[in-house]
Amino acid sequence: MSGSRKLFFRRAGAGSALAATVFGLALVALPGCRSSKPPPRARDVTPVMRDVPPVLRNTVGAQATFTGIDPVLVTGYGFVVGLKGTGGKPLPPDVAGTMEREMALREVSRSRPLQDTALVNPDGQGLTPRELLNHPNTAVVVAYARIPPGLPEGATFDVFVQAVNADSLEGGRLWSTDLQIGPSDPFGGFRARGIGSARGALFTNPFVEPGDGEGTAQLTTARILDGGIINQPLQMEIVLDNPSHIRARAITQAINTRFPPGPSDRGPAARGRSDSGVALTVPAAYRSRPSDFVRMVQHMPIDVSIPEEEHARRFASALRAEPGLAEELHWAIRSLGPKAYNELRKLYDYPELRVRMAALRAGASLEDPLAVEPLIELASDQISARRQEAVRLLGKAAMGIRGDMALRKLLDDPDISLRVTAYESLAKRSERHQMERLKADRSRRGDQLAAGGRAMSFAEMELLARLSLSGSSTQGVRRTLVARKFLLDEVPSSKPLIYVTQQNEPRMAIFGGDLRLQAPLFVSVWSDRLMLVSDSMGDPVRVFYRDHSSRQVQTHEIGDSVRELIELLAHSPSPEDPRPGLGLSYAEVIGVLYAAWTQDAIDAEFTTEQDRLMAELIEASRAGIVQDRPERPGEDPEWPFPVPSVRDIMERREREPFVPQIVPLEPAPGSPRATGR
Repeated sequence: MSGSRKLFFRRAGAGSALAATVFGLALVALPGCRSSKPPPRARDVTPVMRDVPPVLRNTVGAQATFTGIDPVLVTGYGFVVGLKGTGGKPLPPDVAGTMEREMALREVSRSRPLQDTALVNPDGQGLTPRELLNHPNTAVVVAYARIPPGLPEGATFDVFVQAVNADSLEGGRLWSTDLQIGPSDPFGGFRARGIGSARGALFTNPFVEPGDGEGTAQLTTARILDGGIINQPLQMEIVLDNPSHIRARAITQAINTRFPPGPSDRGPAARGRSDSGVALTVPAAYRSRPSDFVRMVQHMPIDVSIPEEEHARRFASALRAEPGLAEELHWAIRSLGPKAYNELRKLYDYPELRVRMAALRAGASLEDPLAVEPLIELASDQISARRQEAVRLLGKAAMGIRGDMALRKLLDDPDISLRVTAYESLAKRSERHQMERLKADRSRRGDQLAAGGRAMSFAEMELLARLSLSGSSTQGVRRTLVARKFLLDEVPSSKPLIYVTQQNEPRMAIFGGDLRLQAPLFVSVWSDRLMLVSDSMGDPVRVFYRDHSSRQVQTHEIGDSVRELIELLAHSPSPEDPRPGLGLSYAEVIGVLYAAWTQDAIDAEFTTEQDRLMAELIEASRAGIVQDRPERPGEDPEWPFPVPSVRDIMERREREPFVPQIVPLEPAPGSPRATGR
């Protein structure tokens, strides 16, 4: 809910006391049998009245409080394997005790070695929990994550980890770790509610050279992109300020009318619990953007007897009169759905910029086809301060060739940040196009599926739509899943560019078609553990790699395609797919590409996105939900080891915007690209 105006409320005066007294006297005057007991004493009821703008007084958020909508900080102690001799340092006794107990509960012992690891004794027997904790290729970490409000079961999120007993987390993989609300206490402490888990390959900073002083320090922290999963969703509830069965039913009806259950929903979005509470569930269609659903419900009119068109006229009129309410009114209009189109269209060219942008945000989100042209005009305006926002909104706007072609043209814009934003919008539109095809296919095959097959759920279709894009649609983005580790997008552009993400799903994009390595080349990475050599253009590229753990040396020859290099670096040979490969992680692949770029082997720009995970952890820690246990009077909540250092870093960093900021990379000092050699 950050970034929006909050509606404060105050209690009204006790104006209802007289009415309650008159009602009590009327009961006494009724004829008939009278009890010997004294009549119940009339209670004064002071209704809650919120201080909100008049136009928003009949909305859900003006008459109720939403619980469970703040971001939640979750943590957990975890165990990392696959390090390169940098772990196994001494642990605090309470942390060691906690980890040994957890391993024992999971039946880790000499007779039951960890699967898919080299953590065994020379005789082939497994290691005891204590031996595992002391092994140089393992480490204990503390995992942190911010759970957005309304995230449904099965949804994924990024996880941040910090080493407890390792100098570097490079190459590590986190074993399944439970995540609980608030700080994780060592052995014997209070155990809060667990709502998720985390596991997966660690993404360390790919732009530092291991062994360098500053670089090594940065390698003690890492993240797992999309490595967390929700197991027990947090319940959201609407709590009425003034309990009323009639009002609770009206709110429930308003929400379920606007958001009816879809094929993948298990029930209605709203369920009345009592005269003061309505349970809220995010519909499947909003599982990837639950905060949008919550914001619309907060600003939704309660009275469904008034036509949506009338509500739209009232909100649009208020928007013209009070541009300062643009953010709130944009959500109120969005909550009405497509029936707000007519009023929105009158504002797409409104002179006041705040009013125009609020209307365009609502129109794009509601997929009004007539919002596309005004957005294209804004996105093409070289001097407009709203170009970036217009390009992002085109990613949400109604599908059509005009929007796709406008975005493709912006892939060659001089502003590198705008180019990446245009690509992100095209990718979103391509995913939507793929999703519509999947839904249409499911609809066509409905009878066959009903006869015995199983229809894909909304979440499964959403995942499939993200994993593969053919590139044949008008968006032009081709996507493949590389080695089951990350997504690789190929983007049509006349200006070569490599763009890598550092949050959410691991993904890299190559702009400019078939990007080639520049020969002659000699690229050295990780102190010559990996080298790329080619004598002249057209010659094969020779790849030399020495594995850190086994010390085995591999040599391969590939063409000069950057895509072919990426596939060789990431692929792990298996009996099912014996193609050669080095089995590197996503972070390591980025590190190799960055080294090749900084040593002039790749003729393209190189950029990434600004990290926002730390800013989100700060937000969650400040939301007041970092602690879910009783504290003694005067006792401050404690953070788990070694959080004090993390918290210091978090408090020093300024809050970053939610929208990722594009950061062009600088070449490494002394490299050919930096010196101009």
